Amino acid sequence: MARLFPKIKPEDIGNPGERSVARALLEQLPRRVEVFHGFNWLARNARDTLLEGECDFILLEPENGLLFVEVKGGSLVFDGEKWVRQVGSERRELNKDPFAQAQRGMHDIVDIVSRRHGGKSDGLPFAYGFAVAFPDCRVSGWLPPNIQPELILDAAKLKTVPDAVKRIFASFSRKEHRPLYADEVASVREALYPKYELVPVLWRRIEDQEERLSRLTQEQQRILDILEQQPKAAISGVAGSGKTLLALAKAQAMARQGLRTLLLCFNRPLKDWLLQSVRDGFGGKLVIDNYHGLADDLCRAAAVPLWDRGDTKDPNFWTEIVPVALEEACERLGPEHKFDAIIVDEGQDFEDLWWDSLDSVFRDAANKACYYVFYDPKQNLFVDSPSLPDELGPPYPLPTNCRNTVRIAAHCASLVGHDNKVRDEAPIGEDPVMVSAQTISEAFRAAGKQVRELCESGKGGLKPSQAAVLAPAYTERDWPGKFGTIALTRDFDEWRRGKGVLIATWGRFKGLEADAVVIVETLMRDEARETTTRYVARSRAKHWLTVIEVDAS
Repeated sequence: MARLFPKIKPEDIGNPGERSVARALLEQLPRRVEVFHGFNWLARNARDTLLEGECDFILLEPENGLLFVEVKGGSLVFDGEKWVRQVGSERRELNKDPFAQAQRGMHDIVDIVSRRHGGKSDGLPFAYGFAVAFPDCRVSGWLPPNIQPELILDAAKLKTVPDAVKRIFASFSRKEHRPLYADEVASVREALYPKYELVPVLWRRIEDQEERLSRLTQEQQRILDILEQQPKAAISGVAGSGKTLLALAKAQAMARQGLRTLLLCFNRPLKDWLLQSVRDGFGGKLVIDNYHGLADDLCRAAAVPLWDRGDTKDPNFWTEIVPVALEEACERLGPEHKFDAIIVDEGQDFEDLWWDSLDSVFRDAANKACYYVFYDPKQNLFVDSPSLPDELGPPYPLPTNCRNTVRIAAHCASLVGHDNKVRDEAPIGEDPVMVSAQTISEAFRAAGKQVRELCESGKGGLKPSQAAVLAPAYTERDWPGKFGTIALTRDFDEWRRGKGVLIATWGRFKGLEADAVVIVETLMRDEARETTTRYVARSRAKHWLTVIEVDAS
């Protein structure tokens, strides 16, 4: 029994004539024959106008080729000029010659099939032909010269379908024609009955997910309402809990109240991002800086020498000398240089002496209008045992991730043993992609392939400003300038302006985020430091994360 596409029962076919032909074809032809019913297509004419086409049946016969069958039910007569259908006592003229209709349809569909073979229809290696079925009639009289007897499947021939089909193929077959190979049968089947899927492109999926994450972040800001009457607070949050946005919101709220406010962080690129995020100048009431920049600015204002006090390559210069210089500067400066409110982000990266020096930055250290510190003890890349000022009291927890998709959040939480707490409305997203590489060069080739998949217009379609590549600092000499047609940049401002996909170390990128992040990692000897680094780097990815692990052994 032949197979019918689509997979419906013949009795479910509405047209009585087509229903009769379907039964005859399916019951009499062997299983290797595939029968396609109601094939519709669009073709362009010489004026490039789209025209509709429809073929009642297409037979795919592996031993011979393709047969196209038009069905005309009822009683029909050809009067020498036109085709007429007899319905009771009424005669209705057909607007199309069924044989010409079958022939045109054959050529249109053969063109569709031949494109899968990369050539013209006359280059197909198998036969193809057409016929017209008249399930309710028998042939009587003389046939016109453009119709051959074997091309008619009347009621009598439909009782012996295999023989009739064999004669039709014999009429159209040429000596160069041969049976179809298995892959050719599959190719023709896919051309006639393709399986396709409308998959949302990555940029659109991210756009939808971003809207949902944005709503979650806005909900997170209710925490500031809870703490509104509390002038001092330590807020401990997991990666992606919205700490930076909450710190920015709190700083702006203080500035709006007329308080001279300092929003302080550790990372210079994060400082730059915060500056670009604030459009309202607040009349000079809001200052955004990182700790090193603040020390430099105030030392210059107080004429306190800073950079000649030691070797900047010596860690002690930053942990001990800079805070002492900052305190000296503040002793010389008046209240116009100091602050009523200080909000700190990335508090886990602040040294003990830095906290001491910040007391001198307040206008009234004994009566601080606002002192908030946001931190994540699991992201301490630069301080082995971070501590906070005792006056802040017990930390207020932010355990819920509202930046990453659920799957990325779960991946990052598992690295440091956190419970993966996300809101029910959070987008699920894609699983992180893990790739292995033997060398750094191989890793960057893999990174290039992934970035092209993410950013090329015919693929992921992300903007350069939506993607970042993070790699260890010691690999910087191996960083390429571009990945094929995708430009790379090491400049954060150029990246934000869409001039290229960012390539940076995860230390420089700490505190920032991107829709898609590709990370090149190598194993480290310090297991604890390695875990922290992975957590910090991987949690930067909001919607898409690819990790390329280099086996340095």
